[in-house]
Amino acid sequence: MLIPSVVKRNIADAALRNEHPMMDYFMLQEALGADIIDYSSLESEAHPRLVRLAQRAGRDTALAALGYTKRNEYDVIFSNGENVSIPLSFFFKGHRKRPVHVLIGHRVSPRKKRPFFKLLHPQMDAIFLYSSTQLELAVKELGIPVSKLHLIPFHADSDFYRPTASSDASRKMICSAGLEWRDYPTLIEAVTGMDVEVCLAAASPWSKHKNETEKRMLPPNVSAKRYEYKELRKLYSDSRFVVVPLYENDFQAGITTILEGMSMGKAIITSKTSGQIDTIRHGENGLYVPPGDPVALREAILHLLDRPDEAARMGAQARLDIEKSMSLRHWASRISGVIRSVNSVQALV
Repeated sequence: MLIPSVVKRNIADAALRNEHPMMDYFMLQEALGADIIDYSSLESEAHPRLVRLAQRAGRDTALAALGYTKRNEYDVIFSNGENVSIPLSFFFKGHRKRPVHVLIGHRVSPRKKRPFFKLLHPQMDAIFLYSSTQLELAVKELGIPVSKLHLIPFHADSDFYRPTASSDASRKMICSAGLEWRDYPTLIEAVTGMDVEVCLAAASPWSKHKNETEKRMLPPNVSAKRYEYKELRKLYSDSRFVVVPLYENDFQAGITTILEGMSMGKAIITSKTSGQIDTIRHGENGLYVPPGDPVALREAILHLLDRPDEAARMGAQARLDIEKSMSLRHWASRISGVIRSVNSVQALV
């Protein structure tokens, strides 16, 4: 497993104590009996020359090169992102025999990526996608055979994020979290002057997007700061529901916060972007609003604030949806099942 980050190897005890969510790569590692290679694996000075040369192009290319040098040691190489799998496919190009190559395609639609997917998808044996919009584009515009594409839901650790009684059930509060494609200016405009406390966990460990709450004069009822995992879980618990305002985009931006909120038994209000269409069922487990529309967002927030029973019903349904098909265990089971199936087929070729 090629993981383009520094793996949190010290959280196992905290996860067992329910003080930290389980990292998805550990759950998948357990399901597959796999080895993990991450950025910290690049620190050795004894790497082959190819890896040392690849480091000049960045850590993702170097990680791909390291995986390539170990190709004869494994039946399958899994990459948690196209940023590693694209260069790895370059290394595999021209090889008649190679390991099965499986990847998560978080977003295959950017124009700078499209030529690479068109050229290199023969070196990719299975691609997992989180958005039906991305799957449709992969087939129609990138020419990837539909047999290689697997649409799966993202996940939440339903053991860590689970419904709990609020420490202050009378508190009139809602929250949002994350940075990736977050339209916090629209949310701030929507709630200005509203009789509700709005807490924004405006942070992300991996997003490169600008934090638009910084250096902004916030209304008296709005606050923004970084929350640690346990603090974020309590924030979800104390909130009436969760709001995820998004700029228009074509993939599953916002999905981590959406599923964490659902897993906590909270109704979700989110922007119906081109990519965010597969998780919320309007009126059942949450509400959709048009992107960039503060009036519609304000109306949706007021609607659920004025109807706590409806918000509770949606939140209960949201939790059931997580338990039925979008837990971390479901995610690991789906991916490991496809990997075993593809590997079995390739072994017969």
